[in-house]
Amino acid sequence: MLSRVDRLPGGVARLASAVPDEDIIRCLHLLVATVMDVTGVSTPEVRDVIRQWRQQGSAEPAGVASLRVVAAQHDFDSFAHQRRGDTDRQLDSFRRARAVDCVLAAMSVSTAAEAPRTALREAAYEAAAALGGTAGVVGVLADYVA
Repeated sequence: MLSRVDRLPGGVARLASAVPDEDIIRCLHLLVATVMDVTGVSTPEVRDVIRQWRQQGSAEPAGVASLRVVAAQHDFDSFAHQRRGDTDRQLDSFRRARAVDCVLAAMSVSTAAEAPRTALREAAYEAAAALGGTAGVVGVLADYVA
C-alpha cells in the first residue's frame, strides 16, 4: 500500500527507505532542525519541547500536547487567511502547521511507539509540505545515504 511519501517527487520515498537504521534518529533531528529554521515556526516553547526530545529521546506528554495545539492554531490561521483571500499568509500558516506536524511525526518514535522508518517517512512528507517542495528533504536524506 502506498503511503503519502510515496507520492512525492524527487525520490524522497526511496531515500527515506535507504537511510541506514542506525542513522534514522540523527536524520530526524536534522530534518526537524531544517524545517524549524526555514519556516520560522520556532518559538521558545517549541524549542523547549524539541530540546527535551533531542537530549532525552522523548518529550513530556504536556509538551507534545502543546505542539499539537500550535499545529492546530496554524491550521486554523491558514483557514482564516484563506477565507479573507490572503493567500500569502494562508500559505505561511499552512507551512508552519506542517512544520510542527513534521516535529510531531519525528517524535512519534518515542511518543506513539511508531517504527523509526515509518516516523522518518511521515516526517519527510510533512517536511516537504512545510518547505514547499522536496529539494530540502532530499538534501537532508541524501546526507545519510551512501
